[in-house]
Amino acid sequence: MKNFIQKLLVFFPFLKRIALFFLKIKYAKKHEIIFGKNAYINNSIECEGRNFFSVDSSFVSSKIGFASYIGANTKIFKAEIGRYTSIGPNVRCIFGKHPTSKFVSTHPSFFSNLKQVGFSYTDVQLFEEHPKPFDKNGNYVIQIGNDVWLGDGAAIMEGVRIGDGAIVAANALVVKDVPPYSIVGGVPAKEIKKRFSEEKIKFLLEFQWWNKDQDWIKTNASKFTDINKFYDSQKK
Repeated sequence: MKNFIQKLLVFFPFLKRIALFFLKIKYAKKHEIIFGKNAYINNSIECEGRNFFSVDSSFVSSKIGFASYIGANTKIFKAEIGRYTSIGPNVRCIFGKHPTSKFVSTHPSFFSNLKQVGFSYTDVQLFEEHPKPFDKNGNYVIQIGNDVWLGDGAAIMEGVRIGDGAIVAANALVVKDVPPYSIVGGVPAKEIKKRFSEEKIKFLLEFQWWNKDQDWIKTNASKFTDINKFYDSQKK
């Protein structure tokens, strides 16, 4: 029996690699997805297609919209990502909160009944460690909109929504919702400025170009270089 278990331990990682290999082939063929070296996915993902998962990235139990991609060494978990979103390298999702006021200690044994360290002093949950999921199925606790750009090293707390068209600067720590078409940066992240005027932001949010079909986008792609020209042409 001992030899049998040892053999399983030897072959199990190999079997996992084989399963991951065929899973990637399935997604690459069905959804035209490109995988970098050592990119990792699991069975609990949804992809709209034409996505790219860069080297050493991890995409687990999440959903990603058409043409969106994640950079090298980025780890995404339990997140819903819109279309045409650019997620840079070294981006992280952060999970779990600890009390920072009123409670004498920040240690989970005093407020959590989950026994993260093997024991707890309370039988009931005294502090909300995790926010409720955004979707009705309880899958996603981070929401990243369409046409979003997350810079190198950005960290996103669970429970956060990042609006369409927003930009998160490199190494920012996002602890609260980011309004659409705003640029945020810092630790914690704060709004730096809006990308466009309120009038043009309202127009873009109502227009939702990312929901247009591929033919429309190809035809109008040349207008994407100037918000004023794009706005004027579509308003007509």
